[in-house]
Amino acid sequence: MGDLRYLNTVLTLITILLTLNCWTMWAGTTIHSAPTFTSTATAATQPRSPGGIPNASVQRKQIIDLLQEINAQNKQLLTMFYTGQAKVETVNVQAP
Repeated sequence: MGDLRYLNTVLTLITILLTLNCWTMWAGTTIHSAPTFTSTATAATQPRSPGGIPNASVQRKQIIDLLQEINAQNKQLLTMFYTGQAKVETVNVQAP
């Protein structure tokens, strides 16, 4: 019987706290510097098709351009390794 009384007490307390939380969020009031749970959302400006759907072809073009740039940088790095301008040194680090 004691377990049931404890469970009812805890559930009642949780219900009261959730109700107060919902009330403060709904009323938009803050209690002593309580955080606000609303913020303004802004979307990134990307070209959109007439239907409002993001333009997938522009996104793919940007991805391809970035991949080509990364490939060029990797080729430069490999060239530096082959010519000896860049070296990799490994060091054994002992754990304290």
